[in-house]
Amino acid sequence: MLNIRPLAATPEAALATALPNAPYLRRLSERTEARSFEAALADVAGLPGDTPIEDAMRVLRKAKAAVHLSLAADDLSGRRDVMQVTAALTELATAAVQAALRVALGSRGLTDTGIFIFALGKMGAFELNYSSDIDIAAFYEADSFDGGDRTPGETAQRVMKDVVRLLDETTADGYVFRTDLRLRPDPSSTPLAVSTHMADLYYESVGQNWERMVWIKARAAAGDAAAAARFIQRMSHYVWRRNLDYWAIDDIQAIKRMINTKIGAKGLENPAPDIKLGPGGIREIEFFVQTQQLILGGRNPALRDNSTLGAMAALLDSGIVTGGTAEALSVAYKALRNVEHRIQMRHDEQTHTIPADAAEREGVAALCGYASLAEFDRDLLETRQLVQEAYDGLFAHEGQQDDTSDIGNLVFTGVDDDPETVRTLDGLGFTDPSRAIGTIRNWHRGNVPATRTVRGRELLTAILPRMLTAMGETGEPDEAFRWFSRFFSGLSSGVQTLSMLLAKPDLLDDLVATLALAPRLAEILSRRPDLLEALVSGDAPVPPRADAATNFDAALDDWRRYHREQSFLIGHRLLHGLINASDAAVHWSRLADETIRQMASAAEAETVRRYGEVPGTWGVFAMGKLGGSELTAGSDLDIIVIYDAPSLEAQSWFTRVTQRLITALTAPTAEGALYEVDMRLRPSGRGGPVAVSLSAFERYQNDEAWTWEHMALTRLRFVAGDAGLGASVLTVAKAAIAARAQKDSGQIAQDVSDMRMRLYKEKPGKGLWDLKTEQGALIDIEFIVQEAMLLAGRPECIWPNVADALKGIPDSAAEPDADYGVLEEALAYLQALQQVQRLAIGSDMEADEIPDGLKDRLCRAVGAEDFASLEARLADLKAKVHEIAVRKLHLVATD
Repeated sequence: MLNIRPLAATPEAALATALPNAPYLRRLSERTEARSFEAALADVAGLPGDTPIEDAMRVLRKAKAAVHLSLAADDLSGRRDVMQVTAALTELATAAVQAALRVALGSRGLTDTGIFIFALGKMGAFELNYSSDIDIAAFYEADSFDGGDRTPGETAQRVMKDVVRLLDETTADGYVFRTDLRLRPDPSSTPLAVSTHMADLYYESVGQNWERMVWIKARAAAGDAAAAARFIQRMSHYVWRRNLDYWAIDDIQAIKRMINTKIGAKGLENPAPDIKLGPGGIREIEFFVQTQQLILGGRNPALRDNSTLGAMAALLDSGIVTGGTAEALSVAYKALRNVEHRIQMRHDEQTHTIPADAAEREGVAALCGYASLAEFDRDLLETRQLVQEAYDGLFAHEGQQDDTSDIGNLVFTGVDDDPETVRTLDGLGFTDPSRAIGTIRNWHRGNVPATRTVRGRELLTAILPRMLTAMGETGEPDEAFRWFSRFFSGLSSGVQTLSMLLAKPDLLDDLVATLALAPRLAEILSRRPDLLEALVSGDAPVPPRADAATNFDAALDDWRRYHREQSFLIGHRLLHGLINASDAAVHWSRLADETIRQMASAAEAETVRRYGEVPGTWGVFAMGKLGGSELTAGSDLDIIVIYDAPSLEAQSWFTRVTQRLITALTAPTAEGALYEVDMRLRPSGRGGPVAVSLSAFERYQNDEAWTWEHMALTRLRFVAGDAGLGASVLTVAKAAIAARAQKDSGQIAQDVSDMRMRLYKEKPGKGLWDLKTEQGALIDIEFIVQEAMLLAGRPECIWPNVADALKGIPDSAAEPDADYGVLEEALAYLQALQQVQRLAIGSDMEADEIPDGLKDRLCRAVGAEDFASLEARLADLKAKVHEIAVRKLHLVATD
């Protein structure tokens, strides 16, 4: 155990012995007039209220220097023990705050009626150290504080600005105390002085358990004593709850778990620890006391002592802690506070860390009375071990197991970033830990709907360790946190969702991974947090069915809600391996087909309502990836509308129904949008009508279509409308494709080759992870099968799905072709990777931009053992595909 020894028998001799190791004290001794503590304190206490501010600043700073020099001499000689020194330092702080308020009010001709300042933290408990900042909170009663020629609120702010200046501003004479008012209610959005009415509302509605800890140490320090007494009387009901419900106790225990650094001895071996915040440090002793005060002090007023050692004695007297534990922790507390003082005597810095440099550390040891650094290091370690053993005992009886307790500090209380928490988040991969800490701190202040209830805040505290750990494990913690913030801010009430996440840890892990790795899903979740319940229930969403009474707008919104839920579930199952990547295209395409059918029905009903009955038959046909049933997340829809009607006037009706269909599919309503729609593959493209008659379609495909249009036509598939018309259109399309081959004289092959070469130049590949346009990627495979189908000249040899075509073409050929087996394998590999890629990233990507969590899912999609083997296989398949494309499409070498 540390044994802090006097440096000499008299204050003068002790100070002289210390000066070589204490540059700050040496400077004071050279510049400061030697005065007793009592004389310097009297100068502060007697400072008249009408003293000019500049003069008052000089008096306060000179008194502070004299106090530090006098107390350090008493401290180092043992004339005052450590708690007498902290009490004296706090007396100076209290007198300084009183003087500053007196002068700030006096400069305006005002009295302190209705305005008062509370000392919080160490100042409240008479436990200040040499370089402490002072935590204060200022309040005013709007109906009794006289603001002079301004409102009470405006004047209170100006007064407190002067108080801070008087104490905090650094001049040629130094400063008095660094002054911190951030422990007031919601400091990010409240003025320096808070009205008592606003404070009452805040603590009643969103006050947190850590703020109750702050107010355990509160003490009226300056201003209107009667008003302060009234306020603290009201606060006592907030701080000292007679009955704590389960969630309040659990929250306090969760705060203990978060503040606890890694349980056990890990971290104690550091010879240069932070003796306040580190393991076995001063804060653990304070928390040992305060957590038990919070839980038990409501029923036992004897525990309400605002000092650490006084409360420890009360816990002992009440039989809550044993005599051995109380004695050991009290001795350790005094020893560590002594070391803290000697660290700060050296440079007047607000630090609590033992120097890492051996020579610097020897200086601290010497100020503690140690001739041997090794002996000092040994005794410091022993003291910290004793503290941590007692502190860890608080965790031994807690029933709830927390498998994330070994990640390090996770502290989001107070107003300053906890250094150990910054290190913990940095270790988890966060690039800006302070930003995350600030966001979580605001959540705890009830700044989002989910945490505006006490229980919501307590549940948040409980899930944070596992949630942040899960974010780190994704490899993209910043992205996960950013999307979780949007998701969390969108919750109208947090209790139900947070309770679900706490009760189902796997669901929390699932949510975090989804947010980190799939922005499309994250966007859906941020808009509809209730979709989490769909994951838990496992029930398939029920598609809405419109009837005659359902209007067009309602039908659109109803379907959008269903579509969003289905899209989320498909994407979620794909991301987490619940459906194979190779099957995902079928799920996406079925959803699109179903959507087109429902929206076509709604569009038809609305057009009939406005313009009369359908003047014939019509159908919606898929092209492109939708035609091949090969959609991925976020795919747009290539469609054409074809109708058959006896009347020429029918064109107008079918144009209107098509326009409503496009609106139904694309318009953003209050429930969002569905798809982007592309109709450029219709006859005559953008220049042609949006709805094409069957006769016009047939004429165009037989007489005017280009080779590339017939390549696209191989993907034609009927989706919605009149089935008879659908069959007729497909017959016309296949016949037109076959007819082109029958009159071909080599033009088809030349056109396909030219087109592929042109795409190489216009859309050059972007590297290995360009799965679509790069050499050897999906477009090469599509061109190969489309050319083969055009050249076959047989309607039965046309398949809209590329995988079906790769099977059908060699089966219908006269000679076997081994190339198609390679192409089949490559297609499956590329499409599986593309499914995950489009879901997670949405576009092409570089390997060094892919987070580890996504790499795992890409490997799972294709059954690869690791990412390196996946990339090797991908490169090999693309090379083989490109070699086949060069041969079959007669391509020339490209740069």
